[in-house]
Amino acid sequence: MFGNEEPEIPGNGDAAPPFRLLYPVPEVAQLLGGITERQVWKYIESKQLESRKLGKRRLVHRDAIAEFIEQHAVVEAA
Repeated sequence: MFGNEEPEIPGNGDAAPPFRLLYPVPEVAQLLGGITERQVWKYIESKQLESRKLGKRRLVHRDAIAEFIEQHAVVEAA
């Protein structure tokens, strides 16, 4: 039914944050491993992290966060 659907929770291999579509910069900083908000702003300004302005707020879509993580993930040799 439409109103009773549970939000999809990503598995261990899914980099997308759960539940919400848009995140403000402070929450993005936490989702990216606790980096500083200033570093998030640098990624946004350099176009490495896509964001949108909604009213006076700068928000980042969960897909942009997942894409950023994929692009910047370091794969360690086993």
